[in-house]
Amino acid sequence: MKVLMVVDMEGVSEITTPRVSWVWNGTEDWERFGRDRVTADVVAAGRGAVAGGAERVTVVEFHNQRNSVRPEALPEGVDLVRMDDYLVPLGGIRRDHGLLFMVGFHAKAGTPGILAHTVHDPVEDIRLNGVSVGEIGFFAASFGVLGLGLALVTGDRAACEEASALARTVETAAVKERLADGSETALPLEEAVALIEARAAAAVRRSDEAGVVDLGRPVRLEVRLRRPEMTSFELPPYLERVDDRTLAAWAPDAYQAVSLYYSGLQPLYVPCVERLRATEADPEASGP
Repeated sequence: MKVLMVVDMEGVSEITTPRVSWVWNGTEDWERFGRDRVTADVVAAGRGAVAGGAERVTVVEFHNQRNSVRPEALPEGVDLVRMDDYLVPLGGIRRDHGLLFMVGFHAKAGTPGILAHTVHDPVEDIRLNGVSVGEIGFFAASFGVLGLGLALVTGDRAACEEASALARTVETAAVKERLADGSETALPLEEAVALIEARAAAAVRRSDEAGVVDLGRPVRLEVRLRRPEMTSFELPPYLERVDDRTLAAWAPDAYQAVSLYYSGLQPLYVPCVERLRATEADPEASGP
């Protein structure tokens, strides 16, 4: 059994809101602290997978510039690959991989989790066939089309609960938590990586129980943005306007819905977001 490990960063061990700079690629904090933490989580999940019987583990980064994991630290049997294009390179995963690990993930926007968001700040919600999903559901459903069962999710408690709602049998490692009073607590790194390694091993040993996240076919993708101004562009034929903040499109399946979002929707609203931010920073820039 081969494992695909998809890696984010906001859900990584010891990274809490006061330490958000640890996830900002290229900064001193990211280099000194963030990269070591995400690498530690990946190494722990990789070791656990191999100990549990995985034949190979393929690691793919999705956070920001996709350069946070230190490849020289990865153990035998764990390989880091670049994924600059979402759709094309994943064709081989259909043939080779059976289990999906999601390491360092965060809860969706609007959830009382640590650094919770969906893709980036302009997005208020994403729905696939009416189901509200964060990045966990977005990617789990996408890789589910390729036959990968969701076996492990690591992150804060809210992210783990989000994953369990999608796949009842998924193993989770909650390494931190936002409490009811808004404070945040995190396991010490040594305890966190031990938990991740143990749950990763269990996930592989229980591989026959890993459930594929299937939200149906075809898929109606709905993306709700935070401001009406963010949708102020001419719609291409494949998009429809649901209301002043929500755009929708159809795709054959979740895999292609995710690809459509990144290639055919996000590039349209990002310039609107940038103009809005520039105008608010300098009101005179918009003219009289």
